[in-house]
Amino acid sequence: MGGVLFGVVMGAFTKLDGSSWTAAGVGALVTGVPFGLVAGWWSARWQRGMKDAEGGLPADKVRLAHRAVMGGAVPKDEEVRSAALRIASTYLADYTGRTRRLSILVMVFLLIGTVTGAVSESPWALLGALVPAVLLYTQWYWPRRLRRRIRSLTPAPTETTQ
Repeated sequence: MGGVLFGVVMGAFTKLDGSSWTAAGVGALVTGVPFGLVAGWWSARWQRGMKDAEGGLPADKVRLAHRAVMGGAVPKDEEVRSAALRIASTYLADYTGRTRRLSILVMVFLLIGTVTGAVSESPWALLGALVPAVLLYTQWYWPRRLRRRIRSLTPAPTETTQ
């Protein structure tokens, strides 16, 4: 569905740019199909990883675990706390390594491109710079927040006396 929406939007922009309907249709197919395939693959992979992290808990406990990842008091229920810890770790995994570096690089290039376009054409084009700027901020902020939350969800080591 994401590929269809992306293709339609790209086709509409191509048509609004003064191209023919044929060029807009071809552009929609050429961009929408690969985007849809990649988005579908990524989404299925993400959902499998999240199901593994949730650990087969009942739906009400899964909701509590997801809420615990976002903040609030650490759950008293050990199952919910463990699931929240696994879910937070799954989220954090997407913000590490090559994936994070590639995302930052793409967002920097998009930001530079939109700012350059705004300088050469219209200041209104700076509105487009908000998207990559917000995504860059997210790449900086969200992993730090997840690490803090993981620390709070991790049980304190217990001392054993001999």
